[in-house]
Amino acid sequence: MPHTRSRTRLLRAGVLTAASAMLAGTALAGTAEAAPKPEAKDKKDVKVLDWLAVKQSDSRPKHARVGVDWTIHSHLYTNRKGHPGKKIGDASSHCSVVDVNHRGYVALCHRVLRTDKGGISLSDTIDHYGPHPHGGYSKVTGGTGKYREAEGQAEITMRHDIARYRIMLDD
Repeated sequence: MPHTRSRTRLLRAGVLTAASAMLAGTALAGTAEAAPKPEAKDKKDVKVLDWLAVKQSDSRPKHARVGVDWTIHSHLYTNRKGHPGKKIGDASSHCSVVDVNHRGYVALCHRVLRTDKGGISLSDTIDHYGPHPHGGYSKVTGGTGKYREAEGQAEITMRHDIARYRIMLDD
């Protein structure tokens, strides 16, 4: 009899193991079918805005020293082959000198570009070393209206009284 009980236990264990395996296999198969297939990552669509700001006023001091700040106000235009196209709004910048050295200075700036469709705010730190052009990258920190969910960056190039804003907005 003990021999029969062992067979029964083994048989039950085997049936339970087989049943567990089948259930697990079915569950895995169901999961594999239900789980979405990994999709190839699509490149994000990037919307590029290419604008020119023509300076109207500038309170920048002649000599830079740490802590000095100034404002710039400009008219904002579409970029037509490097020249101002259609006037679309205005641009304002508030900047502060954060470092001065023998090559020039570094300015921390907050910029707001306003159009009839909405505005975009930018924040950057740009080196002003040597002769023009000066420039660098700026982070898009927000927006209003059409640009209320704006994210991305802008490439800024400043040459005398004109600044080019090439803004790459992530969709």
